[in-house]
Order: sequence, then C-alpha cells, then structure tokens
Amino acid sequence: MTMLLHSTICAKPLVHELPHIRQHVSQFLHKAGIDDAFNHDLCLAIDEVCANIMLHGNINAESLINISLEYHDDCCRVIIEDNGVSFNPMDIPPTNMDDYFVNKQYGGLGIEIIRRIIDEMKYEHSQQQYPLNTLSLVKYFHSSRH
Repeated sequence: MTMLLHSTICAKPLVHELPHIRQHVSQFLHKAGIDDAFNHDLCLAIDEVCANIMLHGNINAESLINISLEYHDDCCRVIIEDNGVSFNPMDIPPTNMDDYFVNKQYGGLGIEIIRRIIDEMKYEHSQQQYPLNTLSLVKYFHSSRH
C-alpha cells in the first residue's frame, strides 16, 4: 500500500465545526481524483464519527479532534483521534433494520451507517501520557473509477 497524498485537520469538538471538516475532507478527496460517490460516502462516515465524538465524547471545547487523511493506491485511510470518553464502536451490535422501522425508532444509526460504508474499522484506546482514542477507517477502491 503506497501513500500518494496526505493531509491533516484539527478541529474543536463543536458541532459548528462539522461543515469545515466536511469541506476539508471533500477537497482532499477531489485533489486525489476521487469520484463523487466515493467522496460522499467517506465524508458521511467521517461526519458521523466526528458528530458522535462531539455529542457524546464528553470532551471540553479546548480539546481537539485530529483527523489524518491518507490516499493510497488502493484505498483511503482515515485516522481520527480525540481525548474524550473511551468508546469502541465495534462493541455496538449491528442494528436490525426491520426492528428499527417496525418500532419507528428515530436516530441512533450513525455507527450502522459507518459500518455499511467503511471496509475496515479499528479502535484503540491509550492511557499513556493522556487518554487518547484512535479510530482507523479504511475504504478500498472496489473499481477502477476512483
């Protein structure tokens, strides 16, 4: 896996930062020559992760969310770091969509959306110098039209 392009962005954990994050990610993917459908999917997954951190991570406004974007010859890799509450999204069981709609639930599909978009997801929590959550996302190019 050869990295061809790299970018990082740091944002405050405030919901009004989400459009700025989406714009940065989208511009990076356009610069890499990624098609609109792939771009939309990856932006949506990153947006869901960041919104969950902002809304549920219990981090103060002085903290930062760090997002590293990597364009490789066969995939895009995203590494999102924050110092909020430890939360492993892979511990959440898959959503039964039939039950979801029968029970007329509202919201709570962010992790399910991420699972359906992303090919690989890995979570790590470190307590070395300070608490750090690291979520790695990989989305492969499944066709030659990226």
